Amino acid sequence: MNERTLRRHALALVALAIVAFEVAGEARAQAYPSKPIRIIVPYTPGGSTDLNARVVGAKLHEALGQPVIVENRAGAAATIGTEAVVRSAPDGHTLLLGAVQPLVLNPIAFRNLRYDPDRDLTPIIINLLVPIYILVHPSVPARNLKELISFVKRNPGKVSFASSGIGTTGHLSGLLLAQMAGLQMEHIGYKGSAPATTDVVAGQVPILVDQPVPSIGFIRNGKLRAIAAGSANRIAVLPDLPTAAEQGLAGYESSTWFGFFAPAATPRPVIERLHAAIARIMQMPDVRDKFEPQGYAPVALNPKEATARIVSDREKWGRLMREAGMEPQSL
Repeated sequence: MNERTLRRHALALVALAIVAFEVAGEARAQAYPSKPIRIIVPYTPGGSTDLNARVVGAKLHEALGQPVIVENRAGAAATIGTEAVVRSAPDGHTLLLGAVQPLVLNPIAFRNLRYDPDRDLTPIIINLLVPIYILVHPSVPARNLKELISFVKRNPGKVSFASSGIGTTGHLSGLLLAQMAGLQMEHIGYKGSAPATTDVVAGQVPILVDQPVPSIGFIRNGKLRAIAAGSANRIAVLPDLPTAAEQGLAGYESSTWFGFFAPAATPRPVIERLHAAIARIMQMPDVRDKFEPQGYAPVALNPKEATARIVSDREKWGRLMREAGMEPQSL
């Protein structure tokens, strides 16, 4: 058998292997899911990630025919829950409700991170975009951003702001505010949005820099005062709330996102089936009604788009941390 014939046979075998692999992948996708699906939320119950997981999880149960269990594993800057997913079987039955902190910020904030999000996780979908709000307790003598900046400057180093945790988007958004406005503020990081909001509502901390859930209800009943939206444009649910840029802090923009991720070796057909299912869910009127009144924007970024957003955000927040002289810390 001559060399040309051998080459043809080898190419034919490779083609057959590819076809066999694709057929096997399709078969796995058709058989998926074969048991209950776990969605691991790396934060405490009651916050934005938890709401997302429970709303989408209930619809996934209907769409895929298997129970969907939401499991909260909070702690260590969202690494405990994230590591649990990384260590799980890559079969689509354990998913991470991911956010900016575990996927974007942790790799640049911690030197001893025990997972690599780019290597160990694969995006399924980014399904919500969320503005960051600057909020205050009603006792704070400020009704707009200019007055808040003036208040903090009159009390240098004496005013603190709360966020959902060290190294979170809320933390960095508060840092960005302080940097751009020339403020001295102490940061108090909590283990999730719910406890941070609770302490600001109680007057224990004067300022909250965070996502809208669970704070939006407190804004409506007057227990929190909204000062500015960090988004590039005003949000529909609070149309009278100006952005930070509108109030003179040109260039200030801060928003975050949530999405679903799986262990890196999860078969592509399973990822595609999950993406299609969640994308359909995000278009359902009753699902949109759960999120849009809270100030969230339902979207359906595909894996490639989600990866691009992660890269862009990591560059932005990494630059801020370096400019602020923040060194990677140990967990």
